[in-house]
Amino acid sequence: MKERVAIYARYSDDQQRPTSVDDQIRRCRELAKQHGLTLDNVLVFEDAAITGKAKGEARRKGFQALLEAWDAHAFSVLLVDEFSRLSRDAVTQAQLARRLEANQRVRMLTANGIDTGRPNWQLLLGLEGIVAQQAGRDTKHRVVRGMMGQLERGYMIAAPAYGYSLRRELDAAGNHLGSHWVIDEQAAAVVRDIFAWRAQGQSMHEIARQLNASAIPTCHRSRKNEADYWRPSRIRNVLSNRIYKGEFVWNGSGRSRALAKKEGRQLEQKTYQRPGLRLVSDDVWDRCNGKTVSRSGYGGGKHALAGLVSCGCCGGTLVLTSLARCRSLYCASCMVAKCVDDQRARLSSTVAAAGVQVLLLEAARFFLTPEFVSAFKNLLRARLDGGGEAELKAARVELARLERIQERLSRVLATSEEDDPVLMARYAEAREGVRSQKLRVDELVAGEQAVDRAVIEAQLQVDPAVVLDGLFDSDVAPARVRSVLARLFPEIVFEGKRSKYTSIFRVQFAPGAALAIAAVTPGVDENSVERRFVLAYSPARRGGEAKWHVDILPETRADRGATVELGQANLPSVSLNA
Repeated sequence: MKERVAIYARYSDDQQRPTSVDDQIRRCRELAKQHGLTLDNVLVFEDAAITGKAKGEARRKGFQALLEAWDAHAFSVLLVDEFSRLSRDAVTQAQLARRLEANQRVRMLTANGIDTGRPNWQLLLGLEGIVAQQAGRDTKHRVVRGMMGQLERGYMIAAPAYGYSLRRELDAAGNHLGSHWVIDEQAAAVVRDIFAWRAQGQSMHEIARQLNASAIPTCHRSRKNEADYWRPSRIRNVLSNRIYKGEFVWNGSGRSRALAKKEGRQLEQKTYQRPGLRLVSDDVWDRCNGKTVSRSGYGGGKHALAGLVSCGCCGGTLVLTSLARCRSLYCASCMVAKCVDDQRARLSSTVAAAGVQVLLLEAARFFLTPEFVSAFKNLLRARLDGGGEAELKAARVELARLERIQERLSRVLATSEEDDPVLMARYAEAREGVRSQKLRVDELVAGEQAVDRAVIEAQLQVDPAVVLDGLFDSDVAPARVRSVLARLFPEIVFEGKRSKYTSIFRVQFAPGAALAIAAVTPGVDENSVERRFVLAYSPARRGGEAKWHVDILPETRADRGATVELGQANLPSVSLNA
């Protein structure tokens, strides 16, 4: 009976050698001659540049066609160079072994000596599979080692991000040494515009719409090989990429994080500094990626307060009502929850947006009193004069003291023959103290490195109160107002109402942001102070005018932890026309 022969060949994306398929087919033909097989109507299946692991099976069209021909009894002899060419995945290898054992109409021959027509072939095939799996793991280790080695040597890996192009480096003999990313000024200008627009408060939808209207091409093409379009998610990917502030993060991509989560393993990241690739400052990058544009994620909205105020009950973001009557803020989550679960406390009250604007202006004026601003500027002068060095020195001395205590307790524990709960508790406390103090030292070191004399001197010359001038004027774009408010007030929390016309707010204020905005410089100090305010409304009576009143609540113990001393300053009741 004449045997019907099939050949399968594959080269993986780890090797990237297209001639490998031809070499495998040639070896399979030589193997057929050794066994006296005719190759008149041979079936050849192949896959190019696709891994043999499970993740690549869906893309292996040749392998899928081989299985279909196998099920259709289209061949009786299968020739492969190595068993690993069929698969490197343990599950797929077991399924293939079951196929060969359950249906012996197909005989498999490999160029390295496996013949399923011989006795005990299962043992050889199992060993071959284990070796193939380990080879795959070894290859992965070598690839990772090589990629990290290139990063350590200053080269770059992977395709360049939007705004960069790839430049290959060769030695004198023409051998490839590595690749560098080079700034593409045309695309880099688009990246800078995206960050600038976002820093000004524009939503990601608005930025995408603006780029599409200007016919700015993206770095991607659609599946139909047509020019793709900008979308909010793509804007978000650009904004969150740390390469634009001169940092390349190993295992920092979304794909790496998703794969690690799927496999249930801890992702180890490492940051490589690439200052030559910086397109924006740290201040701009941090502002665009923090909650200083909008706390609602993508940001936007037609009102200046959209996405800025949080619920004191559930922590959600307050939304605005329509223009039908009076623009008000309310917590939609609490409203829905109260309808289905009235057993728990919910924040179902509303507060007028006009009143919140008054509150924020008066809160800012309270924090920006001459005494407060003077005290804060004195802190900046201390940093400028090297006052931070003394604090850093003291922190390092304290760290050394805590480490000595931890070391002594460790020696006592090592020589103790019985468990001592009290001693263990003291050691745990000492270890936690060392950890906390190390973090403090790192923060101070980072602060010393970040001191920019020109920036601080510029901030010392300005009056931060000018930021409030005309902030809520009708000709100022809501996105611009929202951007300024989000920087000035890291947290605005609506805690609830005392009565129909009296609301309680907890407000955090960042004086460093006020100075940075007024001086048009990057931020230097990110600390904030917090106080609670009462917003009261007096309706119009007998032809009079409605008024808003803002009062400050007595300082609590939590408020006393503020970075900047407020002294005994009090905000008097303020009466404003509604």
